[in-house]
Amino acid sequence: MKYATAVGFLDSLVNYEKRVSPRDGFKLDAVRGLLELAGNPQRRLGRTVLVAGTKGKGSTCYMLEAALRGCGFRTGMFVSPHVRSVRERIQLDGQPVSKQVFADAVGRFAPLVRQQAVSYFELTAALAFDIFARRKLDCAIVEVGLGGRLDATNLCNPDVSVITRIGLDHTEVLGGTLGRIATEKAGVMRPGRPVVLGEQPRDAAEALSACARRVGALPVRAASDVRAWDPDLKPDGVEFSVLGRLGAGRVRLDLLGPHQVENCRTALAALGVLAASESRVLLGPAAAGLAGVRIPGRCEVVEREPLVVVDSCHNPDSGAALARAVAGHIGRPVVLLYGSLRGKRVLATVRPLQPWVKQAVLTRPASPRAARLAEVRRAFTRLGIRHEAEETVAAAIARARVISAGETPIVVAGSFYLADEALAVLAPDRWPAD
Repeated sequence: MKYATAVGFLDSLVNYEKRVSPRDGFKLDAVRGLLELAGNPQRRLGRTVLVAGTKGKGSTCYMLEAALRGCGFRTGMFVSPHVRSVRERIQLDGQPVSKQVFADAVGRFAPLVRQQAVSYFELTAALAFDIFARRKLDCAIVEVGLGGRLDATNLCNPDVSVITRIGLDHTEVLGGTLGRIATEKAGVMRPGRPVVLGEQPRDAAEALSACARRVGALPVRAASDVRAWDPDLKPDGVEFSVLGRLGAGRVRLDLLGPHQVENCRTALAALGVLAASESRVLLGPAAAGLAGVRIPGRCEVVEREPLVVVDSCHNPDSGAALARAVAGHIGRPVVLLYGSLRGKRVLATVRPLQPWVKQAVLTRPASPRAARLAEVRRAFTRLGIRHEAEETVAAAIARARVISAGETPIVVAGSFYLADEALAVLAPDRWPAD
């Protein structure tokens, strides 16, 4: 099968990621049936880490993968959504799989999908399981798509589960309280196996503790397992000291935002659990791996004069994290280029950014779920943020550059779809599309 044909087949499947509510796709029967037809590759992954959470799970996966690779491990990583290419979702040793590997995998699964229909996300997860199992990797890092209990990724059997910070997102599917959302995400826990818990709001922490007791999982709290202090926020990254099971040392990330220290602490706590049975896991090489982490569309610096940052910020927690990144790394008002999907809490997401926005340019991502400009404008008007609007992302970037006048930093935020379009204009060579 050719790559274009493979992508076309995948695109022909129902894609709940493009719907406001994916409730209809929130079950496991179909993907379980598909995996059985494929010989259950999810049972042959070797060492596996399954990462759930609301905020930071993608960054935590990238950090854990980079640290393991720094220690000499052959790695596979499944993450979602992608920003520029669907192959970003399935990575081998830190690189998206080749077009041929991806096409071959789709070719193997296409006849099976005709017997057992699945969604776009479910097939990408199944493809990842199959590719990883065939490569006989040292470790697979798997990011949960939505929730945990009923997510396709939860059909694997993790040696270590991780739950990053929980917040209010996808409430129409997961529940309207932190406790209910935490309970859904706690579905990744396994009896008698470690679950690394990132820092949590009180209600989420209580629910996760209760779930761990009920399941018989072994909780490891990242905040107490790994100490992190003395952060030095630089214009292009953050450096800080750590002390944990792997010893003491200094870690540098070429990523923006104090929240990345929290994500890194969670990744190091998971690494510390793996170190109990892996002598290769040492802080020095892990830190060297972490220094090379690159994450598309997560507080990503794409230009420096003036500074241009692209972030996929799309909910109140990520809005607060982005505001802290602007305050800590930039320290002055910015031009905000913003676009959102329908159903997102625009007012609550943008409110933390309001003190740091000199002027905003609003636009609509190229998605059927894109919020109407009038809806987004109402939120910015209520917040008293001076703004104007452009129908396309390319036009919005051009207008933001005019407002910046080569001096004021520009921050792009609002959704993964917006990040995709912005990177296509701003950094086409860094993250090439298909």
